[in-house]
Amino acid sequence: MNAKLSSWLKKVIRPLRKRSAPSPFARKVGRVFQILILLALCAFALWRILLYRDVARQFARIRSAGQPMSGAELNDWRRPLPDAENGALVLTQAFALARTFPDRRSNEVVEPKILARTNVWTSATRALVESYVQTNQPALAKVRESLLLPGFRYAVDFSYGPETELPHLGGLKVMARIAALQTALEADGGHGDKWPEDVVLQLTLARTLDDEPTVISHLVRNAILRMAVKATERSLNRVTPSNEMCKRLQDAFTRAGETNLLPLALVGERAMLIPTFRLSWKEIQSFSQGDEEKSQPRKPQQYSGKPTPVLWLTGFLERDLDFFLETMGKCASMTALPAPQNLGLTNYLESAIKISQKRAYLLSSMLLPSYSRIVVREASTRSLIDLATTALAIERFRHQRGLLPTSLAELTPEFLEEVPRDPFDGAPIRYRVIAKGYVIYSVDVDGHDDGGREPPERKKSTDTASYDLTFIVER
Repeated sequence: MNAKLSSWLKKVIRPLRKRSAPSPFARKVGRVFQILILLALCAFALWRILLYRDVARQFARIRSAGQPMSGAELNDWRRPLPDAENGALVLTQAFALARTFPDRRSNEVVEPKILARTNVWTSATRALVESYVQTNQPALAKVRESLLLPGFRYAVDFSYGPETELPHLGGLKVMARIAALQTALEADGGHGDKWPEDVVLQLTLARTLDDEPTVISHLVRNAILRMAVKATERSLNRVTPSNEMCKRLQDAFTRAGETNLLPLALVGERAMLIPTFRLSWKEIQSFSQGDEEKSQPRKPQQYSGKPTPVLWLTGFLERDLDFFLETMGKCASMTALPAPQNLGLTNYLESAIKISQKRAYLLSSMLLPSYSRIVVREASTRSLIDLATTALAIERFRHQRGLLPTSLAELTPEFLEEVPRDPFDGAPIRYRVIAKGYVIYSVDVDGHDDGGREPPERKKSTDTASYDLTFIVER
C-alpha cells in the first residue's frame, strides 16, 4: 500500500524546478532601476524641503511686516472700534430703511445714464426720481446720523476667506445712489448751495470703507467716488455753488484722493486666500458635497488653514501657494509706487497669469486674473477726483475774477496747491476753454491725448475711437 501511494505521489507531485539565476545584464538593469527610484525619491525630498523653506521664508516676511496670514488673523489685525463710536452700526439701520419700487421703475432709477451730464430729464423721469428720493428720506436721515460718529467698522468675519459675506456693500451703493439723485434734483432746481452737501455725503459714504481690506470693498469705494464725480459734473452744468461751498466741496474731494488704499486691499486679500491653499479633508469633502447637491446651496465655511497631510506632503498646492505669495507681495509693493510707475503692475500680473497657467498653478491661475486691471481702475478714479477738484478750483477762480483762467497754472497757489499730475503719463492734467465753458481731462489708459474727447455714456463694441477721461462744464 505504501509503495502504491509513493508511486502515485511521485506522479502527482512533481519536484519544484529551481529558478535560474538572473543574468548579469538583468541584475544590472534591476540595480539601475532601484538607483533611479532612489534618486527620484531623494530629488523629491530635496525639492520638498526647499519648497518648505521658500514658503516659510515668505511667511516670515509677512510676519516681520506685521501683516495677517489668514482671515481669522485679519479679523484681529484691524483696529478695534467701540460700538459707541461705530457709525457702521447706525448705517446698517439706514440700509434696512431703504425702499424701492416693486416694478420695473426700480431699474430706471439705477440707470447709469440718468446722471449723465447731458441727460435732460423728462417730466416723467423727474417725477419718478422725486418719488424715489422722497420715499427714502428716512434712510438718508439715518445715514446723516451715522456719519456724525468718528469711525466705521462693519460686522464682517474674514475667516470665511473668499466666501466672506459683505452685505453692507450693496446697501452703501444704494444710499450713494439716492444721495446722487437728490444732488441732481437740487441742482436742476437751482439750489446751488444745497447739492454740494449731498456730494459730501456720497464722499463720506465712500470713506466708511477706507478701513476694509478687501478688493471688492475697494472697488465699491471707487464706484461711489466716481458716482460723486458724475453728480458734481452734472450739477456744475446747471448751477454754481457759492465760493464757500465750492471750497468745501473741493476740500472734500482732496481728502478722498489723498490716500492710496490699494496696498491694504491686497494685503487683506492675501490673508483671506492663504488658507484656501491648505484645505483640510473635511473642507475638501464640503466642496465635493456642494457639487453633488446643487439643488441645495452649500453653506459658507470657515477655513482652518490645516491641510490634509498627504495633500500637503505632495507639495502640489504648496508650490502654488509659494507662487501666489511671491506675486501678491510684489503686487502690494508696486501699488505703493507713485503714478504712473504703478501701472507696471498690469503687465506684471499678465505675465504672472501666463506663468501660473503654464506651470499648472491651479489656484493662482484662477485668483490672479481678478486683480489684473485693478491698478488701472484705481488710476482712473484718482484722475476723476483730480478733475473734479480742479473744476471746483476753476469755479472759485471764476467767482473771484469774473472769468475763466487761460491755463491751470493761474490757479496756483491761491485756488489749487499745485496742478494735479495725470496718473497715466505723469504730465499735468490738460485743460482748455471751449465755446461755452471748459474741459479738463486725462489721457486715460491708452496714453493718447485726444484733445478732451468725451467718451459716450455707452460705448459700442464696434467703436474703435480713442477717448479721454473728461470733466466738462458748459455754462
